[in-house]
Amino acid sequence: MKELIALAIAFGIGALCAKFQIPLPAPPQWIGVALIAAIWLGYTVVKQAG
Repeated sequence: MKELIALAIAFGIGALCAKFQIPLPAPPQWIGVALIAAIWLGYTVVKQAG
């Protein structure tokens, strides 16, 4: 359930940024996206293991 709430919030932030023409709070290059994904993956793996 937490994951669905997080996805809804993330989608909402993206939608509001697009609607009000605010730059996204994320890096625009693919390497930045990969970095964010790696941080998320590391956090998730450690959280699951601990």
